[in-house]
Amino acid sequence: MGSNSWILQNVAEFVDEEKRRVIDMACDEELIVVGASGWNGEARVYDIKTGELRFKLQCNNLEDTPEPFYHDSILVWLGKNIIVTVGTNDSTLSVWDRNGTLLAQDLHKDKEKIAEMNRIKAMEDDDLKAYVDEKTAGMSDEEKYSFSMTFAFGIVENKKKLISMTVQDDLIYGGFDGGFFMIGNTDGEWKIIKEVKLDYEVVEIEVAGNWIAIGKVNEEGKKIFSLWNPEKEEMVEDLKVDLKRFRSCKLIYPYIFIIGGRRDADNTGVEIWNVEKGEMVRHLLKEEKEYEFISTNGKFLAVCEHISSWTSGEEHMLKLAMYNVDQLIDQNIPEESLWSQSYEYSTLNLGGEHIRAVLNDKYLIVNHGRSKFSIKEITQE
Repeated sequence: MGSNSWILQNVAEFVDEEKRRVIDMACDEELIVVGASGWNGEARVYDIKTGELRFKLQCNNLEDTPEPFYHDSILVWLGKNIIVTVGTNDSTLSVWDRNGTLLAQDLHKDKEKIAEMNRIKAMEDDDLKAYVDEKTAGMSDEEKYSFSMTFAFGIVENKKKLISMTVQDDLIYGGFDGGFFMIGNTDGEWKIIKEVKLDYEVVEIEVAGNWIAIGKVNEEGKKIFSLWNPEKEEMVEDLKVDLKRFRSCKLIYPYIFIIGGRRDADNTGVEIWNVEKGEMVRHLLKEEKEYEFISTNGKFLAVCEHISSWTSGEEHMLKLAMYNVDQLIDQNIPEESLWSQSYEYSTLNLGGEHIRAVLNDKYLIVNHGRSKFSIKEITQE
């Protein structure tokens, strides 16, 4: 049985009355970054020591999109020197410095097609009508309508629409249907420095020790992974494990921690697998609750309970649970003997928020209300 034990102590509670509908969160020793779901396409960046809002990031360009089609969900990552955001509505990928200056945006999109779309949208009404009439000659009414809507919504075909992403240091990996790309800074210029073509949709990209794990869905509906060697720039190994269609995962190689599930899969708790051996280590919290968010600092793991709706008006207590990774992967420790810390938050106090929790080396940071963050210090007993 593991002898280590830790305590979490509240050291600060921050309030931001303008924070709304946080769906994603990242942190390091200096910053907290949250991505929101809603109409403003915004990420908010805070000083982790003071809770001060340092700046806001406008993470999409949907201001000309008709309602209600500009609703967006903003995902966030932190690198060593950069902040990375993705607006899932139109796959807007932005790279920022740590002071909020935009360094690059949409490097994975076709700039010529975007420029042509902007040129067409800027036409006078008569010129635009003549252009559309010419392009839609011989089309059915349905085809004409679809063609016209591409200009109304500014839709530009993107063959590299983001499906998965991760950030390692200041290198960005993005997966799409047909492969993945890497974005980095070369001689002061942000650009796609490598594109790898594959004959499948890359549904997962995760850092896996010295490698990058590239995931796809096989014919049986299972998620399987291959390892990419960044130094040799080649696939080096197919992992031995076939996993359910999970919601989200974290890799601490050779272990993968997965939550959620589709179809008939058990979507409760946290499944922990050794991907080198193809063996399940344990199914933590099996048949207890479904979790929708998972984070780790390599030493601890935190999971946040899933909620699908607040419309019933009934109180529901949402759980946040935290465990020690070394104990989780030790099969000699039964689940009831694992060190853990859990918290519950009432939906009546959330105001439509999701529970989100992230970790750095010293703190657990929790988003648990319409305006509140809590900072909890992790100390060993």
